[in-house]
Amino acid sequence: MSRIHQIIIGVFIFSVIPAMLTGQVEQLGDQIEKSAEILETELDYAEILEELTELSGSPININNINEEEINTIPYLTSVQRKGLLDYLKTYGEVLSEYELQSIPEFDSVLIQKILPYISISAPSRVPSPTPKNLIRFGHHDLLLRYGQVFPRSQGYLINDSIEAIKPDSYYLGSPQRYYFRYTYTWFDKIKIGLAGEKDPGEQFFRGAQKSGMDFYAACLSLQNVGILKRLIIGNFRASWGQGLTFGSGLSLGSVPGFSMNIPMGSGFRPALGMNEGSYLRGLSATLKIKHIEISAFASYHARDATIALFDTNSLAVDEVSSFIGSGYHRNAAELKKRNAVRELICGGNINFSMALNQQLGFKIGLTGIFSKYASPLIPKVHPYNQFGFRGDQNINLGLDYQVRYRRLYLFGEVSRSQNQGMAWISGATITPDPRICITLIYRNYQPEYQNLFSNAFGQNSLNANEQGIYAAVNATIHPKFNLSGYFDLFSFPWMKYRVDAPTHGEEFGVMATWQASGNVLVGFRFYQKNIQANGAEGKNQIMGNLVDHITRSYRFNIDWITGSRFSLKTRIEVKESGEATMKRPYGYLVYQEAHFESLKWMEDIIFRFVLFDIPDYASRIYVYEPEVLYGYSVPAYQGKGIRSCVVLKFGITKKIDFWIKGGISYYTDRDVIGTGLDQISGNVRSDVTVQLLFRI
Repeated sequence: MSRIHQIIIGVFIFSVIPAMLTGQVEQLGDQIEKSAEILETELDYAEILEELTELSGSPININNINEEEINTIPYLTSVQRKGLLDYLKTYGEVLSEYELQSIPEFDSVLIQKILPYISISAPSRVPSPTPKNLIRFGHHDLLLRYGQVFPRSQGYLINDSIEAIKPDSYYLGSPQRYYFRYTYTWFDKIKIGLAGEKDPGEQFFRGAQKSGMDFYAACLSLQNVGILKRLIIGNFRASWGQGLTFGSGLSLGSVPGFSMNIPMGSGFRPALGMNEGSYLRGLSATLKIKHIEISAFASYHARDATIALFDTNSLAVDEVSSFIGSGYHRNAAELKKRNAVRELICGGNINFSMALNQQLGFKIGLTGIFSKYASPLIPKVHPYNQFGFRGDQNINLGLDYQVRYRRLYLFGEVSRSQNQGMAWISGATITPDPRICITLIYRNYQPEYQNLFSNAFGQNSLNANEQGIYAAVNATIHPKFNLSGYFDLFSFPWMKYRVDAPTHGEEFGVMATWQASGNVLVGFRFYQKNIQANGAEGKNQIMGNLVDHITRSYRFNIDWITGSRFSLKTRIEVKESGEATMKRPYGYLVYQEAHFESLKWMEDIIFRFVLFDIPDYASRIYVYEPEVLYGYSVPAYQGKGIRSCVVLKFGITKKIDFWIKGGISYYTDRDVIGTGLDQISGNVRSDVTVQLLFRI
């Protein structure tokens, strides 16, 4: 790190430390950062953020709550959910938030966390669904979003000769990103939605995208109508048990880390996300008859894939070598992969649940999934992927269970694929005291297990070729001091990509938060991951030698709420990664964020300034960035430079909100930014996002 950077960082830190510090550590952002780092891919977190944002915007009335709704309240453990349910059954309605402290499993810290997601009022009555009431009590949202990066990258700088000779060397469309989403909701009974997105580089109302947006999602959902628990026509997501047999969409609890306790619900959920990879589109329904739930679905649509073999006469696709989940259709090469294979997925779940008394309850479920592809998936054979899925169909069967006994919660699932590969996961959550929660998870996913829609806990993006034991503790040692830690010991019985032998590793971390005063919160986080990977290959060497790699991350953050309208947030993070026997370079990142609220017609201003000096890709640091409503950004910082961004929210009227976000990145260690068609000449990159939300 240069001398000038050291001086800037020193001045920056010491100028804000005396005054720094905002409400709570952003655990949601922390877990998204961790997921992005482990899975190393661009994921669509919009649905998760949207679900939590909508929950805070329309809090659940705990006096009119059922067991499914109570499972969607963030930060509650299974024992705390059960304690709230028991209290309501025993004493009836809760009269105020202060009464929640009478629940043995609750404390003041937990109550403050869940208050944005709950409301306390008399139970409401839903009117009959007459046309008049559907219009009168219906709620409409229309969201419009525009985004663009400046200056234009190489993919947009073309001339006539390049256009004729190299059709894959440029983008066919404009650099703008367009997104819209419309939803109609009527209490918790009806939801209708339509959304669409055009990615930068894709055409708009011309060429390959004559219908406008490159991707559309739509859904119609009916809920809690007699024995019909939910009916969805259109796009949806689904999961049961631990997500081992079937878990579409994302789960923030699917990677090791500090316990989040943010359940996203099980069963079917309507979906308007722009995940163009493993989405579901078709028909799904769940019936609930006393203690039994029966769910069934069928999804059929085209998927992007790399074509390996096709019939030159009929132009039919005979084989594909891989599925593509990016959703980009910007040039001729990407358009060749668009909708290359048709996918049919059908199946369902049947489960039985019962609470024998307030101390004992259980749930057991059976899930079956059949998947069929119009063209077989035949990837190129390598030693590491010889157990991977090949063919045009698969069947997965699984059995899951949950048992609650007093302060003990047991859960697990066992699953089998068509080739007889097995996978299972089992765990327990123990709450010996309301202030202490202990989680233990064991998993064993055989290399032969094949499932493209598995989303259970683990270190890999696919639940296969992995064994591990995970333990986590979350303790409120003092009303103002919380300590949590975890340890994950894992192994991979077979080879992995760029790992030419079975390996093992461990990951552990500790996080502490201290409420230093009524408006100051101090946090510290450390985690370390030890793995094995191929080292440098020698001459004429077929297989790489395994070497130990270490990754360590240190984070210190302070939040300060100076008043009802102003808060500051500071983070300092240091990371090192590389071979255990070598000197590892350190990456540094410091940011300061200021948040102003309720400034008359300007409702919010969030400003962030970031300094970073991160020498290599292995030490990159993911940071969850402020965004417009329902938006998300998790950039991976690498290199040396400065990043600043600002998000402004304007309340134009009571029913119209307007956001604008601007960001600029300045690098001091390079003359170009990015690679390939996304390469930008120069060392400055800026971006802008504009969003309008109409509520009726």
